[in-house]
Amino acid sequence: MPPDQARWTDNRLTRQAILAFLAVTVIAAGVATLAIVELWLADRVLPGVYVWDVDVGGLTRQEAVARLEASFHYPADRHPILRDGDRTWPVDPAELGTRLDAASSVEAALAIGHRGGPVARLAEQFDTLLHSRLVAPAFTFDANSGALFLSQIARQVNQPLRNAGLALDEELRVTAISAQVGREVDEEATRQALVRRISEMGGGEVALIVHESAPLLTDVSAAQAQVQQILSGPVLLTAPGHEPWTIEPATLAAWLVLRPVTGEDGQVTLSVSLDPGPMNHLAQEIAAQVARAPVDARFRFDEAGGSLVPVVESVPGQTLDVTATVTLIEKAAGSEQRTVPLPLVQVRPTIATEDAPLLGIVELLGEGVTSFAGSSASRVQNIIVGASQFDGLLIPPGETFSFNHYLGEVTAEKGYEESIIIWGNTTRADVGGGLCQVSSTAFRAAFWSGLPIVERWPHAFRVSYYEPPKGLDATIYSPDVDLKWVNDTGHYILIQTYVDRAGQTLTFRYYGTNPGRTVEMEGPFESNPVPHGPPIYREDPTLPKGQTRQIEWARDGLDVTVYRLIKQNGVEVRRDTFFSRYRPWQAVYLVGTKE
Repeated sequence: MPPDQARWTDNRLTRQAILAFLAVTVIAAGVATLAIVELWLADRVLPGVYVWDVDVGGLTRQEAVARLEASFHYPADRHPILRDGDRTWPVDPAELGTRLDAASSVEAALAIGHRGGPVARLAEQFDTLLHSRLVAPAFTFDANSGALFLSQIARQVNQPLRNAGLALDEELRVTAISAQVGREVDEEATRQALVRRISEMGGGEVALIVHESAPLLTDVSAAQAQVQQILSGPVLLTAPGHEPWTIEPATLAAWLVLRPVTGEDGQVTLSVSLDPGPMNHLAQEIAAQVARAPVDARFRFDEAGGSLVPVVESVPGQTLDVTATVTLIEKAAGSEQRTVPLPLVQVRPTIATEDAPLLGIVELLGEGVTSFAGSSASRVQNIIVGASQFDGLLIPPGETFSFNHYLGEVTAEKGYEESIIIWGNTTRADVGGGLCQVSSTAFRAAFWSGLPIVERWPHAFRVSYYEPPKGLDATIYSPDVDLKWVNDTGHYILIQTYVDRAGQTLTFRYYGTNPGRTVEMEGPFESNPVPHGPPIYREDPTLPKGQTRQIEWARDGLDVTVYRLIKQNGVEVRRDTFFSRYRPWQAVYLVGTKE
């Protein structure tokens, strides 16, 4: 190699060595510097990092937290606004219990340039130093403060659901109450929406979250017109022979019943009606006033003509159709025609005059006769009044005749007087004394008519009025002691009574249709006689001294049996036994002691 070329080569190698050394030195210095910087930034926020508008670059964690707490203020232009329709409410984050979470915010700032691998960290650090970095602040929220704030707003917004309705004032004017949509603020959902917006620091409007419920009934105009018609005036109820009954509008108002009704189309309307309860009560009261019991026809049997002759014409009764009345009242209340003729229903008598040929009363069935000779005037009066209760009675086929039922109450108001009755082992004065004369005569007529006797009681003692024959008497005392027989003839039986004042006899006759039977009597058969005791003398201070008056006559005790033979076409079909046990009866005298 030439010398010159060798020198050039040596110089070039020297220069390269120097450059290499310088490069190594620079790199080493840079690495050392970088290592020093990284060591310094290890627990510091990278310069150029801001938490919102607060510069926390180059600060340690504690320094950054202190600076944030001292310097951060939530910007007023980022406060959210709640909106509900035309109404708005500005929201200060503090009212929702918003607090800056400085520690969390600083942790987010510290993460910049300190995450990832070495290259990624250097790249992020270099970029941050050139362009800076903005970290969103973190917040905490007090739920109780937010709930209190929103509850105050809810009180302004909430409103109850209200269906349309009607109102009635004291002057019976009808006004419509408009429907109202139900509104209720969803406070928790609204609070969560505000928390998100505040956390984002986005400001602007946030919709108030409100749940609405629509009313089912919105139109009551038709019902209003109906109520106005019902209250437009009184309703008059009329019936022949009676003053009208007036139902005033105030009463109709008290009877109003309003109900929501869902139609087939799903629409809800308001139904207007009147309460049937008070209408029915009023109709029942009117029914009691207009009711008229039917009058049955009364007949006497004309033996000469063999037919019934009416002595009392039948009269139809009258009753009120209560159900129809209620319907008519409601119909009239809802119309212009407000006078209601009451629906009266005619009630047919049980026995009408025209029924006479259908009763089957064509002949005499049996007769009973007793004598009341020697009776006092009061006893005769009682016999006359008692017998009149049975004169003209019609007993339906199959019915059980009850003497006490048809006799009714025995009172002075009905014309009865005090007279002697048998009471236990003695006699005493009582209203209606002598009625056993009537029951005994009725029993004898039933006996000779061949009617089944289902209840009959003999007297405790023998009574001269009912003899002869012995054993065909029947005592009664309501309600325990009765005389009963059954109409088994298949036709009605007519009872006729006759009081012969001159002959002093009482007669009962039963008319009807004889079912082809005859009646015979065997007896009376007497047994077990018991002599009466000696006379009894009782002092009477109302009689003059030395005067004596007999009030009871002695009778021996006796058992008496009577047989009744019922024959059909001459053949005995039934034999009835009537047994009577009479106790002995002493004579009783009153002895005067009055000076």
